[in-house]
Amino acid sequence: MAILTTDAVLLRRREIRETSLLLTCLTRSAGKVTGLLKGVRGPRGTVDGFLEPFTVQTIVYYERTRSDIDLITHCDLVQPFLALRRDLAKTAYASYFCELSDHLVQPRDPHPEFYDLLVLALTALQESPVPSQIARLFEVRVLAAGGVLPSPSSLSLSPGAVLSLQQMAQIEGPAWGRLRLSKGVEEELAPLLQRLLVQHLEIRLKSLEFLHEVGVA
Repeated sequence: MAILTTDAVLLRRREIRETSLLLTCLTRSAGKVTGLLKGVRGPRGTVDGFLEPFTVQTIVYYERTRSDIDLITHCDLVQPFLALRRDLAKTAYASYFCELSDHLVQPRDPHPEFYDLLVLALTALQESPVPSQIARLFEVRVLAAGGVLPSPSSLSLSPGAVLSLQQMAQIEGPAWGRLRLSKGVEEELAPLLQRLLVQHLEIRLKSLEFLHEVGVA
């Protein structure tokens, strides 16, 4: 078994027995990794509280060639994104970003562009006063990275929405937090982008349904 170290965004976790966790992570160098981390829950567990979805961790793990589940031996918290947990809308959007990433990247299939997009989106989401607009940016960039974003001029959109879509496809990371869409443009783009994502993935997105339920999608 190879011993590997990589930075990872924790996408989801599941409790296993009394002391262990099954972690699914998006890594920059190894794609999606699912691994068992033992001895972190219960009276002697020391790091369980840091192992929450949409945190950035440095993980050390054994890659098992005969199993889809690796063995994680160590996690170091790099970025907790605490501000995302203090706001319901931001928590919901962060969960949406993680669920999208979970379905977009296959196990052990490296796609550093998706890892970079997720970290960039979570960082911008933490600072933005308008979280829904960070979601629109993330949706556009994910569709573009996956090669399934239609040409804006081919869509039945207003001129303002076409221009915004073109700008969003090119905007650089530091400028994400400065994005401002008019209410009309965002209302025009949101259902279109979400429909394209659902069609591309061919699944129901539970986090997106929750965003609609609480009225912030």
